[in-house]
Formats: sequence, structure tokens, C-alpha cells
Amino acid sequence: MSDEPQLSRAAAVPRRVPNPTVGRLSVYARVLASLQGDEGATTSSGVLGERTGFSAAQIRRDLALFGQFGTRGRGYDISSLRARLDEILGVHVARRVALVGSGNLGTALLGYTGFREHNFEIVAAFDVAPSRVGSKAPGGVPIHHLDDLPHVASAENVEIAILAVPVDAAQATLNAIARAGIHAVLNFAPTRLEAPEGVRLRNVDLSVELEALSFYLANSPDAEDR
Repeated sequence: MSDEPQLSRAAAVPRRVPNPTVGRLSVYARVLASLQGDEGATTSSGVLGERTGFSAAQIRRDLALFGQFGTRGRGYDISSLRARLDEILGVHVARRVALVGSGNLGTALLGYTGFREHNFEIVAAFDVAPSRVGSKAPGGVPIHHLDDLPHVASAENVEIAILAVPVDAAQATLNAIARAGIHAVLNFAPTRLEAPEGVRLRNVDLSVELEALSFYLANSPDAEDR
């Protein structure tokens, strides 16, 4: 499978967009949200560059992939640009999410309020542990048995799954998610998984990120002083 997201023709955007570009669009949208205020307020690629750390030229190139934005000498209308980026990113509509694996990490994710702020709503959780199945997670989210995933996913119109299961169960669980008709998965299991046909898989390995920070600490100029 390609590592480049494919976007619908209906959105009037390129069919393939590199993952780094998609990540930057999310950053731009968050900065625009912080700048949004009075109706008709504007900003510029220079200001966005200062707030994001990306060059103004990079920002203009990214936006140009999706059409014409802004007016020379006036800049970008903040509200209009943010609305368009939300549409491009697909978060102008609510996305219904299932959490698979309600252990310590899963419970923490269920308690995170930021998902809802960005139009992602966890509507169901799944597990196989008898002590968890049938109970309710933080926020009142029901925990179902994994075997019920196809039925519940269909009934709740789930589009995205968050995978937070032990490594030894991750691939089989990912396969079950695919069979349930869910085509987008965010994986927190620290292992390499083979994405089934038609499934877009994104990985978040917290240990790798911490090790990267440790590397920078160990190799900084003043490391010997610590």
C-alpha cells in the first residue's frame, strides 16, 4: 500500500498528498484556530511561519496544492482558510471512533477530552477481559466484547479505530477491525503491523519518541556535565 493519503475527487484536491504535508496542514489549522477572532481578520504566510516554525514559502506551497488562497497584499482570511483546511482534513464533520483495548493506555485515551474538541468522538470501546466487558469507561462509553465489533461498528457508524492492545494480540485485532469494515486505524501497539487491504494505518510508538528525546539528551554538547 502507498504511504501517501488518497483524497476524494469531490474535495477538489490532489489525489495523492505526502504524509508530511498532511501533518503540516493540521498544524496550520491549529494555529488558525488560535488566531481566529473578529470576522474578516486576516493573517499571512509570514505570521503562520513564525507560529509554526515552517517557512512562509513552504506554507504557500502546501496551500497551493489545494487551490488559490488569500489575496496579495491582504493575506489570508483566517475564518475562511481554517474552514477550508477543516474540509480538506475531513474534520468539518464529526468522526465516530472505536477504541479497541481498554487497559491502562486505552482508559487514558478514553479520558482525553481533546478528541471531541477536534470533532472525533469515541462512541464505543472493546476488550476481551471479562472484568471490563459490560462495564462503562470514563465518560460513559460502553465496553463491548471484541466479538461484537462488526455489529457495534455498523450500528454506531464507526469510521476510525484506535488500537491499544498488547503486542501479541495486535495483528489479529487489526485484522478483526478490518473485517468489521473499519478502514482507518491509529495503532498504539509498539510493533510493526501489516495493514490489511484497504486499511489506512498510522502508528504511534511512545517508546520510540522517548528514545529519540533520550538520544538528543545523551548527545547534546553539555551531556558530559550531567
